[in-house]
Amino acid sequence: MDNLEYLSTMRDTAFGWCRSPFGKLSLLILCMLIFGTMGYWFFEHYPQGNVTDIFGALWWTVVTLTTVGYGDMVPSTIGGRIMGGVVMICGIGLVSTLTGNMASMLVERKARKRKGLLKVSQTNHVVIVGWNDFGHELIEALRDNGVLGSGKTSGGSELVLVNALPPDRRESLGFQIDMGERLHFVWGSITQEGVLQKARLDRAKVVYLLSQQAGQSPKDADQETLYSALAIRELAAQVPLYGEVALPENRKHLLRAGVNEILVSGQLTSLVLGLIGSNPSTWTFLQEILGMRGTNHMEFKPLENEEKALNWGQLMTRFRKNGRLPLALCQISKQISLEDVLDQGSALDQFILELFESSGQETKIGDSGPRVLTNPPDSESLNNYDAVLFLNPGEAR
Repeated sequence: MDNLEYLSTMRDTAFGWCRSPFGKLSLLILCMLIFGTMGYWFFEHYPQGNVTDIFGALWWTVVTLTTVGYGDMVPSTIGGRIMGGVVMICGIGLVSTLTGNMASMLVERKARKRKGLLKVSQTNHVVIVGWNDFGHELIEALRDNGVLGSGKTSGGSELVLVNALPPDRRESLGFQIDMGERLHFVWGSITQEGVLQKARLDRAKVVYLLSQQAGQSPKDADQETLYSALAIRELAAQVPLYGEVALPENRKHLLRAGVNEILVSGQLTSLVLGLIGSNPSTWTFLQEILGMRGTNHMEFKPLENEEKALNWGQLMTRFRKNGRLPLALCQISKQISLEDVLDQGSALDQFILELFESSGQETKIGDSGPRVLTNPPDSESLNNYDAVLFLNPGEAR
């Protein structure tokens, strides 16, 4: 059945192409090439003419049809000259019309891309679903940390924005972001799978889901975010997905929808303001670490096998020799399955596992999330960790 559906789809695609103006024109040119090649071969083949093989006749037809006219092959018979006149007259109209159609198709495709109506073809790209006033800051942070490239460099990932902004706002946004051809738009509702499919979420590096609070209540904005998260997880189950919500009580709903990490709008602001109240220098310190006052000093480094044989104190000594300051150990998130949480020795747990396997259902139940241990004791072994967060040396001012 699948093969029949595939053949039916291929047939419909072929017929659709043939019915298009470009397809009809291409078929006419192909027929003209065959007609000219066979006709010139008939009248000019050796010994009465100057063509000794069919490929020579094809070469003459292509040169004449495109009105290039190299002059390396000239018809010597009356029939060949009549054939040459027919091919030249037809070539002037057909080739010029084909060139015009191709130019029109390119202009139309560029216009559709600018409107966000085309399906992107990128891989390992960054996708931002939705838009709000903090979207610019997110893009700048991704660019500063080397995740995104720019219009002038080939490094970093390309960016795809999925939203329903009006055309003039998208034009202004593209000018402000300044990524050139490395910026792509997908226009439409962020809750529609058909729109999200155009962003190729399954091939993305990471997806960010922003809360669209403009023109709607926080409750409605979170509901739209939740629907979008469910649609994204349906299309790309394994891609990292990070988002934000307007109301704290809706955070748990997005976690259940498969969002890896969620920030509550204004929550960090409140925490930082509280820290500033107790010590004003805290905010300056955070700005330095996060790169808000220049260079981002915090870096993430995967642990090598040789480093995993050390403990925290030994790693600290090694890093400090280069002026770097280790802050925390990281354990990368991993998928949790029923096998990880059920007791293999329990008959009831074993029965539950067998039910899942016999019904063909997935035994994966979620993501464990990353584990971070800040400033561990010197005796802490690195064997169970994957990476280290550290600070690069700062510059004296």
